[in-house]
Amino acid sequence: MNGSGKTSRSGVTPVELAIGLVITAIIGAGLVTLLRGEIAFVGPHGSRSTVNPLLSDIRMLEATGGLDPATASGRDFTLRVPYAFGLVCGSNGTVTTLSLLPADSSRLAEGASGFAWHDAVSGVYTYVTAAPTITSPGTTATCTRVGIGTVPASSSSPPGRVVNLIASVSPAPTAGSVLFLYRRVRYEFRASASVPGRDGLWRTVDGQTDQELAAPLDTGARAAFFVLNRTPAETTLPTPLSSVRGLEIRLGGSDGTISR
Repeated sequence: MNGSGKTSRSGVTPVELAIGLVITAIIGAGLVTLLRGEIAFVGPHGSRSTVNPLLSDIRMLEATGGLDPATASGRDFTLRVPYAFGLVCGSNGTVTTLSLLPADSSRLAEGASGFAWHDAVSGVYTYVTAAPTITSPGTTATCTRVGIGTVPASSSSPPGRVVNLIASVSPAPTAGSVLFLYRRVRYEFRASASVPGRDGLWRTVDGQTDQELAAPLDTGARAAFFVLNRTPAETTLPTPLSSVRGLEIRLGGSDGTISR
């Protein structure tokens, strides 16, 4: 406390913000290897490149909440894929103000399926599954008050921004908590449109048209689940879903089962 009776507070610079997020990501990746899969060639109509979206989505997942409870089976599963990250400046349980790192503006405009924030005390992420309304610019004064700034623009990226997320959240995240926005992405093994009589792998992002990624596949194509440290992969959907630590993607094409 200084001589005037006011408590001094040191702020968080944009560089410190970026470093903190990187450290959090490294720690998370070191503790748990998220739902992983390696896709082999599946025949003349499918290759690694066609299923790269699946690999990319899987590698982005947070450890305990990456699978959505809407998951039905290995033939139909839904992922919560993060696409924007930032620090919480403050929340009253209804409006959460967030200082975002630079993110693709078109993806932000599409909206979020939900968001999740990290509790530094418990070490886990709390998921808010209701789609928030995102207003930009957000309440910049909320970030200024707690010493959280925004990341400036660089030659290779746009500046960060302050946004408000309007959605009920309990408990409310505390200032300085890491938060990410996510989109629900559904994967299905079902009848192929490009190869009649065979199955294909389909991808659907919330609110968008479905896309066939790979074909032809047989009716045994599916995902199996690695539960904690148990092997082999299990075909029965585990309970709770947070116990899943890996995916084995069984495409059932000409090269058989693949996994990693």
